Amino acid sequence: MIMNLSKSFHFHRDENEYKGNYLFRKNTNQGGDNGVCLVLNVSVNDKKEKLYEVNKAMATLSLTNELIEELVAEEVIGFTSSPTA
Repeated sequence: MIMNLSKSFHFHRDENEYKGNYLFRKNTNQGGDNGVCLVLNVSVNDKKEKLYEVNKAMATLSLTNELIEELVAEEVIGFTSSPTA
């Protein structure tokens, strides 16, 4: 997986349609741990896009594309279904 290269996604879950894009950005946490930041731009049912960011381990980049897409979908569902989304 190349960092800072945006990849689009589009999927349906239940009665919702999720669209947007994601990228991985290099991230150094305050504790000095190197990792990556998963940056998500998400639109649910064609509403305004929202930006979400979540820190991940550098090893995430070694996952297969299919596993990364599953990870992205789970993060999107988690963020958009939270009461503060």
